[in-house]
Amino acid sequence: MPTLSEDTLILYGLTPGITELTSVFEQLGKFFTFKTFKDASERFNIILFQDFGPNYLEEFTLNSEHVLMALRNLEPMLVKANIAGGIFVAVTFIIDVFKRVSDKCFRLIVLTDSGSHKIPDQYIPALENLIEKVKDMPFFIDIIRIDVDDDLEEDLKLMNLANKCNGSVHEINDLRGLNSILEILALKREVGSLIPFKKEIKVIPKEFHPFYRNLAEELKIIETVDACSICFQKDDNELFQCPRCETISHKKCWAHWAKISNIGISDVFRCHNCFNLVKLDKIFIDMIKYENSLKFLLGSKATEKDYIEYLKSLETEKGPEIVQVEDPMALPPDYSD
Repeated sequence: MPTLSEDTLILYGLTPGITELTSVFEQLGKFFTFKTFKDASERFNIILFQDFGPNYLEEFTLNSEHVLMALRNLEPMLVKANIAGGIFVAVTFIIDVFKRVSDKCFRLIVLTDSGSHKIPDQYIPALENLIEKVKDMPFFIDIIRIDVDDDLEEDLKLMNLANKCNGSVHEINDLRGLNSILEILALKREVGSLIPFKKEIKVIPKEFHPFYRNLAEELKIIETVDACSICFQKDDNELFQCPRCETISHKKCWAHWAKISNIGISDVFRCHNCFNLVKLDKIFIDMIKYENSLKFLLGSKATEKDYIEYLKSLETEKGPEIVQVEDPMALPPDYSD
């Protein structure tokens, strides 16, 4: 089965005073190096917990040194991690990236130990609902538990969340076993298909269509005479514009493009210029779905070098800044593990 370039987000839920950082830091460095060596378009990010909530880099980065630097700089201020809040922040962050970047597989690797806050029962339905919606991006969750005493209830919660995204829970007795687990997780995950227009392979369940339609931005109709960026004809025949990059194309050309670039929902697709997630009215797309596709578009494929350059263009020269947000699943005042 095929694989995709991966964006990996590390949820660092290890507790100061319980799990020693130096060894983890070294093993994460090896993990990043291996993945970058195998595919230079692989990107990384990390979530860390302070008193005021989770911190993460504002963008995934091709340079894993930015991730390691964030871990080193914030180490003195790390506190006991709220795994529920971390997973929620991770998934919502990945949803935002998915809107802007195509042809990616998203990975969340959760590191926990005996000091990490357990997930309150009342937060499980919200997490399950969110994960169920995004698993087809594709998105995978793997959880590594380090030197955690037997806790069947928490194990079942975590296994259920990981299983929803075809992931696993790995338990090790001490840090010496972390490297072997990370070596396994450094391998690319296989996905169903790289060909988005084969609907029998790439299909999103109907109950999640509203979720993805809400993510996508409406193409904007414009009143102008301009050249279509798809067929290159210059006229004012129903021209629509991408709200992100302002690329202009005929409505009909956008619809043809949607046939070969949609995400598994006929009217939700990627802009051919900036990969932003956009949408067009479904009735119009259905009206022309039996017309001939723009065949020259099918033969136009960007090289790996082009793709890496595009990903580089999303980053600043100094690398992404650290962002701090409020914990969306802050633990109740009376909560105790």
